[in-house]
Amino acid sequence: MRIKSIVICALLSASATSVCFAEQAPIRIGIIGPFSAKSSLDMGESVRGGARVFESDLNQIGGVLGRKIELVERDDQAKPEVGMAMAKELIEKEKVVAVVGFANTGVALQAATVFQNAKIPLIISGATGAKVTQQFMPPAVPNSYIFRVAASDSLQPVSMLTEVIDKRKLNQIAILHDDTPYGQFGKDSLLAEMKRRNLTPVAVESFKIGDLDMTKQVLRAKQTGAQIIVTYCLANEAAAVANSMGKVKANIPLVGSWILSHHGFIEQAGANAEGARMPVTFIENESTRSDGFVLSYLRLNNTKRIPSAVAAAQTYDALRILSLAIMQANSTAPDKIKNALEDMKYETTSTVVTRYKKPFSKNDHEAITQNMLFMGEIRRGKVIYAYKEDERSSLIVRKK
Repeated sequence: MRIKSIVICALLSASATSVCFAEQAPIRIGIIGPFSAKSSLDMGESVRGGARVFESDLNQIGGVLGRKIELVERDDQAKPEVGMAMAKELIEKEKVVAVVGFANTGVALQAATVFQNAKIPLIISGATGAKVTQQFMPPAVPNSYIFRVAASDSLQPVSMLTEVIDKRKLNQIAILHDDTPYGQFGKDSLLAEMKRRNLTPVAVESFKIGDLDMTKQVLRAKQTGAQIIVTYCLANEAAAVANSMGKVKANIPLVGSWILSHHGFIEQAGANAEGARMPVTFIENESTRSDGFVLSYLRLNNTKRIPSAVAAAQTYDALRILSLAIMQANSTAPDKIKNALEDMKYETTSTVVTRYKKPFSKNDHEAITQNMLFMGEIRRGKVIYAYKEDERSSLIVRKK
């Protein structure tokens, strides 16, 4: 009788443990981006959309540490002061264990300080300003909580000028940029890379966010003998540059940052976008590895297109890396997650951009490296591979 009672108690105990385990609170992860800012909407929608695909995928297999994840979304409106306020809300009110997102360099630059001071891991999946991560790295800061899965502005200008100078053999270069931190940092990086190559641009022209007529800037570039225009700006203004080039019949190529891959640029520039090239980490529907992700994105977000395929894919990958770090740490303690991110034992699978082995270290918080970038080109309203060799090698995993 005593043995039977012990067995029943054990079964009841096991059952209770299972119920408690099944009812554990979800792991809350913040997702932040410009969900309502017209100038950055493609990036914001894609950060959120890519995150929702990951949430669905992970929770279908039971989550991580036996707990589901719950995304807590916040709109930074592409405004630094709002981004800082939302960062504090995610940390203090929503009690998230980590955050993924940010699309605008100016917003991320200031909000990152909030996460660093609170010691909450932030993985940036859109904003590319190199200084966002550099400002917190050793030796200036012993322990950084700021990571990135996106091609920084120290990488993109190298790819852009390799395309312009080495492949196209053009050295009469005009730089057009917006006056945001993103545009300014991008311009500075372009100038630094040109200086390294002993070149100077024939023209450097700027404009403000919201400007829709760049004919003066384009004409000045044309008059200086520019063979090509290189842009560093957001999608709406990039489209205005392309349309102004068409208006004055500039008849020279256009190369820009990854922003030119956004649907907003392609749609607004129309025929003037044809042939424009940009460095990207991912091209929608051009790799069998990406088919499942793309189809899930379209279904879950009830859309026919990904506004920024690059931002969506990088956000998905950032969350995949984060979930593995939580599993490796066997904890949701932010400091343990950070330590796991810096010394990953697992090589990622089921990621979209590439496979990541040791994406970060204590002294390197950038997951994307130069070899992971390739040139995209706009043809008939969609982004394709600019070079056949990149298309042929698209299934080869580019590792750090």
